[in-house]
Amino acid sequence: MHMAEAVYRGRGAGVPYDEYITLINEVFGFDGVEQDFRTLLPKLYRPGRTPQNENYVAVEDGVCVAAVGAYSHEIRVCGTIIPCRGIGNVAVARAARGRGYMKDCMRMALTDMVRDGIALSTLGGRRQRYRYFGYEKAGICYTFAVNADNLRHTLGADYVSGLDIRQVNADDETLLTAIRTLSSSGVYAPIRAAADFFDILSTWRATVWAALRDGKLVGYALRGTDGQISEIRVTDAGELLPFLHALRRHLDTDTLTLRLPEHEDACLRVLAPVAEGCQIGCSMSYNVLNYRLVCDAFFNLRATYAPLPDGNLTVCIHGLAGDERLSLSVRDGVPSVLPSEPGREPELELSHVEAMELLFAPFSPGRRKLSPAVQAWLPLPIWMYKADEV
Repeated sequence: MHMAEAVYRGRGAGVPYDEYITLINEVFGFDGVEQDFRTLLPKLYRPGRTPQNENYVAVEDGVCVAAVGAYSHEIRVCGTIIPCRGIGNVAVARAARGRGYMKDCMRMALTDMVRDGIALSTLGGRRQRYRYFGYEKAGICYTFAVNADNLRHTLGADYVSGLDIRQVNADDETLLTAIRTLSSSGVYAPIRAAADFFDILSTWRATVWAALRDGKLVGYALRGTDGQISEIRVTDAGELLPFLHALRRHLDTDTLTLRLPEHEDACLRVLAPVAEGCQIGCSMSYNVLNYRLVCDAFFNLRATYAPLPDGNLTVCIHGLAGDERLSLSVRDGVPSVLPSEPGREPELELSHVEAMELLFAPFSPGRRKLSPAVQAWLPLPIWMYKADEV
């Protein structure tokens, strides 16, 4: 076994871009041509960017052998800005495995998140592997399948949507401006820079589709290479079925599969009686580092579509960023999350993983023992669109 004489662990600003890209492509089995991080996630890895600066690395004798990316972004939930940082490209060269580099890089990333005031982190990966670092599968995601027969019986065999469907490209500035306006509207909105907007939408090689009525944008959809629509927004829920009808015909496919968050209540109500089927699952892995901020924002988001019975729950959460003693309450239908009164014993004392499951997972056995009022509040509708993943 080769023993490195000198090992550096820290930020990756000193690693050459090409060396870094070669490492992560090789570890993920990408050939650098058909499969390449530079084209899969251009928002992060496109030539001219410096993703290595946002990585935690291990360098043996001058060669980068491990990297963990930690990329910052923000979402706005009911007026609250939530600072986020996503974990991606977790990579260790085969010859360097078993030396603890992945753990070292993950721990450095989380330490800096706490220092920098990051409230929420996400990643995609195996549950137990990343639970060691505080990540847990959570966030309700509804996956609907809508086929030609569903639409024909609902809208009629001779139905004409009147919509113009267009695939949007990077140089369609007018359409992209309208899509960005729609994307940033509503009670939940990702904050996406105009300069990077198309690269963000095309994450994981998604294609961008716009629906226009009389020349005006009424909706957009992001469709992955697997055919699944990972994000769909409309100016009015009444345009959802016309959009799906027109898009299905344009793509010449029998079935459209689409993912929706729980807070898109109006669209869920449209799809529920129409879709052939619906699956409910977790949207991704989350790690809450500021429970008060995140719970308060998503508690208020839940109040936008569901009546909340009055009640109170005091908890002590042993979080990764320290203990948080909180009082979750609803009074006259208005939710709040505040520090609990000094000296008051909490009704629940939770580890970080227990809190993630109880508060945010689609199913939690522990919730069954809570009061009916508190059960009606949960899970809180934590969410991140796929385009904002890393």
